[in-house]
Amino acid sequence: VRGQVNVPKSITTLTDILSYSINVRTQNMPILVQAKTALVKTKTCRISVQIRSNLSNIGDLTNFTIVVAIPPTTLLANTLTITRGDHGVWDSNKRIISWKIGALNHGESCLVSAEAEVSESIVQVMHENPFNPNRAEDRIKCPVIVRFESEVDQVSDLEMRVGELGGVPATIMEGGQVRSYRMLHRVAN
Repeated sequence: VRGQVNVPKSITTLTDILSYSINVRTQNMPILVQAKTALVKTKTCRISVQIRSNLSNIGDLTNFTIVVAIPPTTLLANTLTITRGDHGVWDSNKRIISWKIGALNHGESCLVSAEAEVSESIVQVMHENPFNPNRAEDRIKCPVIVRFESEVDQVSDLEMRVGELGGVPATIMEGGQVRSYRMLHRVAN
């Protein structure tokens, strides 16, 4: 909410200038995140993340970034390749892959993925359970963080009441309400 409050300089006491209440009423979440790890070759694991913008979003999601952490105990960093998604960057020091998507229009999806060879500890699990690859896949956890903004939609309500300031000769000019939010969404995978 934008507005302006002018209080004369002669007023030196504390003065309430605004009261508000927030009703945290989460509507439909603006995105759906699906993350999966799967063994695709003998010693290779694919990490895939698919994100869909909710059809009920009014506007587009902007400044959209996907970050996937690669655990040191399960995947070999020196074998990692980004297999899907433009602008994907591997940071070997932080052991994260970042994709800067930019904007995601409402109702649209994007899919990013990478592959890496599994560590010796995962190979050992695979040898112990040759007919159950899920045992090895279940040990590979790649946390996913999604950041984005929206300047049109909102996920909660804010109610503001503007009134006189109890005898203080102040001028109040109410501006328009701006609907926007910035969200950080984490998936443990």
